[in-house]
Amino acid sequence: MIPLAPALTIQPLQIEQSAALVRLLGPLIAATPYSLPLDEETARREILADAPPTVYPVRWQRHLRLGAWRGGALVGFLDAAAGHDSESLDLPDYQPLGLIRFLALPEHGERAGEPANEVGAALLEAAQRFWEQTGVGFVKAFHLSTGYPSFQAGAGLLPGDWGQQVRVLTAAGFHLRERYYCLYRPLGEPQEETTPAADLSLVYRGTRHDRRYEIYYRRVEWVARARLVRAPLVMGEAARQAQIAPVAYLSDIFVDPKWRRQDVGKWLLRRLINDAAMQDYGQMALHLAHHHHAAMNLFVQQGFQELSYRGYSLDKVLTR
Repeated sequence: MIPLAPALTIQPLQIEQSAALVRLLGPLIAATPYSLPLDEETARREILADAPPTVYPVRWQRHLRLGAWRGGALVGFLDAAAGHDSESLDLPDYQPLGLIRFLALPEHGERAGEPANEVGAALLEAAQRFWEQTGVGFVKAFHLSTGYPSFQAGAGLLPGDWGQQVRVLTAAGFHLRERYYCLYRPLGEPQEETTPAADLSLVYRGTRHDRRYEIYYRRVEWVARARLVRAPLVMGEAARQAQIAPVAYLSDIFVDPKWRRQDVGKWLLRRLINDAAMQDYGQMALHLAHHHHAAMNLFVQQGFQELSYRGYSLDKVLTR
């Protein structure tokens, strides 16, 4: 007689199941740069809370953490929500988006493809029912703003080497929306700063671990902004054993279009580099969408290098 495999069940994950969640997600998160090891306290705070914290602004409306169970073991997980990411905050509350923050599938193995597809399809089917009940017609997966603060320095991107997740999502009708680079720069000697125009002033806001910069012309006209956030630096198991300075994560830098090509971005970036070095950060890092060619040129000119990493976001229009 051929033994029957235990049935796959999809159920909302409860906070008391955080230990099982950590066992499933821990290895995935540990393999990604700028991520801290996941423990139960962090899982309860950043994943299982109804309105979890984020580095970027997000407006949560409803949250559903789905676990895929087989034979008493957690084999898959989907963090789904309805609400608004940073790009859609101006939309009214009655037009929520579907959001996917994380998708964990069975580990790779000799025949991992079939169960991974089954688990992924079952999780997405349950999530679609949830989104339809909340009036969602459009879903974003792994938007930059919806990540866990201790994972990828707060970015919600899907790492490009998680091909299993990409295959499951594309099979379910998701389309590639954006590709991201990860850039970094070691910090050391100070950079020369030259103010590009008279009457420009720089204003600091926030705290030492979350500092915001704003540039004004004649103290009235807004010119540019930036934000540096303290983030972990973990680059593999060997790095975990060493005392390594944290990274200054550049979560935002923007120059008003009419002030571009006047070296404002160069001046601001050099100020950020110098401030981070003075605060004893080991390096600066950021995620950059692949179509931002001018920004890429600026970062490369200022000593940034590309990490061997790709991030992806996807989206889907729901059909009823």
